[in-house]
Amino acid sequence: MPSKIIPCKIDQRTVDKYTKEQRILGARITLADQVCSGLKLAINNQSASWTYAYRKRGYMDGGKRYPQRTMKLGDPSTLSPAEARLAAEKIKAAVRSGGDPAVEERKATAARQLQEARKKSNAAWLATYSTEQMADGATKYQRDEVRNVKLALEELAICQFYPEEITPKHLRNLVELHRDRPATGRQRFGAFSRFLDYLLDEEVIDANPALSVSKRSRPKTPPPRTTYYTPDQLVQLWHAQGIKPEYQRYLRFMITTPLRADEGASLNWSQIDLNRAQIELEAIDVKNSEYFVMPLSRIALSIISQGDGANRSLVFPLTIINTPMTSWSYFNKQVRAATGIHNFILHDLRRTFSTLMSEHTDVSETLIDGLLNHKQSATRGGVIRHYQHAKNLEKRRAVMKQWGELLEAWV
Repeated sequence: MPSKIIPCKIDQRTVDKYTKEQRILGARITLADQVCSGLKLAINNQSASWTYAYRKRGYMDGGKRYPQRTMKLGDPSTLSPAEARLAAEKIKAAVRSGGDPAVEERKATAARQLQEARKKSNAAWLATYSTEQMADGATKYQRDEVRNVKLALEELAICQFYPEEITPKHLRNLVELHRDRPATGRQRFGAFSRFLDYLLDEEVIDANPALSVSKRSRPKTPPPRTTYYTPDQLVQLWHAQGIKPEYQRYLRFMITTPLRADEGASLNWSQIDLNRAQIELEAIDVKNSEYFVMPLSRIALSIISQGDGANRSLVFPLTIINTPMTSWSYFNKQVRAATGIHNFILHDLRRTFSTLMSEHTDVSETLIDGLLNHKQSATRGGVIRHYQHAKNLEKRRAVMKQWGELLEAWV
């Protein structure tokens, strides 16, 4: 916007005169006071404000003078010309005393904002964290992070506490709550610690209390699971009686295809390419946040074809309201009761796939691991990774074909 600078002795009559002139010109008019050097009144289309410019006394390292700073004092509706000069004189006095009022004002504003931020509860900060840091759960990892923090706050009953009230004892209590479930304990502790790191970066807390938890009190690494199912047990699972038909269809599909439980439960028809006989998952749909293709065997396709793609979005609608399954404990209990396999856990089907393929075929562990879509199986970057992805896809099709043929022979 063009600006017009007018030196004058600013009084109320001058202010009124140039306010009217500004409306006619449509350009900014700046009145520079001749009584108090550095005091100005900037008049714009929608507003007007008093400012005062000064330069701190002395020199910076290197012999240069300090830069000129400008402070906003207020507007004509709250400050008359005489009051604006008085405010400017106070700033002058502070500068003569060696102060730097603009810097001091910024520090005071930051301290005030920090104090206000500290009045937000943990639950309110979690909502901010979810939006600003976790992109409102754009990926599975981000959704899991927010969920684990939310559950940790609820388990410790500190949702309405302020962040500075969180102590190392709360973290130790969180570990103790999951003493019998070390994997869950590590997930909660890790997610909560990263949430506290965020609060530390935002200067809401002075230190992350998780770092004060001794190594002895931290959650231990859980022993690796070794459970897998024999061909005879797969037959029991395949022919499970007494569970809902939707559960049985989903269970059979998970036996044929080593996806993660939530990936299978969230599968929708748009992710399946029947012509290519494959599932295509975008980065936001998988744990390691990378595009993934899962070839489908003949037996897997036959299970998928039993679904109603015309009336439902989900391939495996396991709930009445057609939303993805989340009650995995209930699902596992139903399968255990129906089959007599009392240690059944859905995730163990992935280990069953890798174990039985290794025992009954000569397929390489690399290909098997690639089909499990582990993060370490996709560590090579750039052109090489994309080249190997294309090269291995046909090999993966062959692996899934072998697995399907084994299942057809067993079940």
